Amino acid sequence: MTLPDISAPAPDRLRDDWLHWREHRTAELADPTGWLSLTALHWLSPVPAPAGDLPGLWWADTDGIQVLLDGDPLTLDGHELTGRATVWAPSTGPAGDLRHGDRRLEPLARGPLSHGVRVRDPHAPALTAFTGVPVFDHDPAWRLTGAFTPAAAGERAETGSVALGVRHVQDVEGTLTLHHDGADHTLLVTGGGLVSFRDATNGRQTAAFRVLTVHPDPDGTVVVDLNWARNAPCAFSDHGTCPLPPAGNTLPFAVTAGERAPR
Repeated sequence: MTLPDISAPAPDRLRDDWLHWREHRTAELADPTGWLSLTALHWLSPVPAPAGDLPGLWWADTDGIQVLLDGDPLTLDGHELTGRATVWAPSTGPAGDLRHGDRRLEPLARGPLSHGVRVRDPHAPALTAFTGVPVFDHDPAWRLTGAFTPAAAGERAETGSVALGVRHVQDVEGTLTLHHDGADHTLLVTGGGLVSFRDATNGRQTAAFRVLTVHPDPDGTVVVDLNWARNAPCAFSDHGTCPLPPAGNTLPFAVTAGERAPR
């Protein structure tokens, strides 16, 4: 006689937790300055130049991201900003909450050579039309147990990006080995317990790739619930700079769980 595993959550509890996460996820994406609010990403050069419909001239130099305003002001932490200002510096990052009217401007750097300013607009069409993310039905069969192997200290991995010309270097936490349908599959785990993966549903039922966060136990055991697989920010916007999955992070089967491709 096989006794039930009383340490495993009941299916109803698993579904309730998942539904609660779905509610939180929908609210997060509906935030006025969330990923659905992105309307532009202007890459900057060392030469002062206009950046779309933003006021002033913008450029990036060794001191950071600069703007020269003449007339139409910006605000920084609620205070009017005029003239020339450094709005992002290599040592400190963004200077504060930078806005043009009710649009939030996000100076950013992607490596030593790629600098830009991203625009978050609470009136973005993708945001105002948002009604939720399509998902597969919850299926407890996609709750798998894996084994986590820590990486050596200081290990890093370089990946491409959805943004042309941008490269990402990420800390590696270790590897995750999953057993599914009679075979083992190993995925790289990067900083924050993030697993970025492709599978056989991509491009048809799901976006180009999805992500999942794992929390290994001290003994290396880790529960991998693929019902919680979510879209990366770039699935919702053309103005993201998401890193691509590390080489080899492809599952050779269809993961019919988690979030589907956004509408």
